[in-house]
Amino acid sequence: MKIQSLLRSAIAAALVCSPTLLMAQTGNQGFTVVVPQSLSITAPTAVSLTHDQSDNPQAFPDQAWVVRGNVRNGVTVTFATAAPFVHSEDNTFKRNAKLELAVGTTQGPAAWQIDTASDTTDFAANDNIAQVGASSNGVGRANLNLKVTFVTEDFSLFAAGNYVTTVTGTIAAK
Repeated sequence: MKIQSLLRSAIAAALVCSPTLLMAQTGNQGFTVVVPQSLSITAPTAVSLTHDQSDNPQAFPDQAWVVRGNVRNGVTVTFATAAPFVHSEDNTFKRNAKLELAVGTTQGPAAWQIDTASDTTDFAANDNIAQVGASSNGVGRANLNLKVTFVTEDFSLFAAGNYVTTVTGTIAAK
């Protein structure tokens, strides 16, 4: 019996130590990060200026709108007035609004271009919308500099008071 027990132990040890009889197992695990599509446009705070009482157009300082898009084909961005400048207490007094757009600083691989650089309302012809726009060809961020101008032709022909307009910025994936 001792011999049988020793023989079994020797065979068991040989089986365990034999490289041809050992089996290896492997496993793997994949990791995925899902990056959702993200588009954003951030408007600067409201601004005002006091008219210099000349017949010259009154331009606000350039306003940097921050736009971001992680769409591989790029984005389109538009800025539009809903109306010309309108007197806040008497909407019969109006002045035209002019928009001008330029690309400021950029980040990322996208190239940015201006699609429509300038537009002006014409309230006398019932054209109340001025619209400008830009676009990119890939993923990136840009400061788009928007200049808004209160078009003055004859300072003495419009009522004193506050004239207001609103510009809406819109970003969309291409």
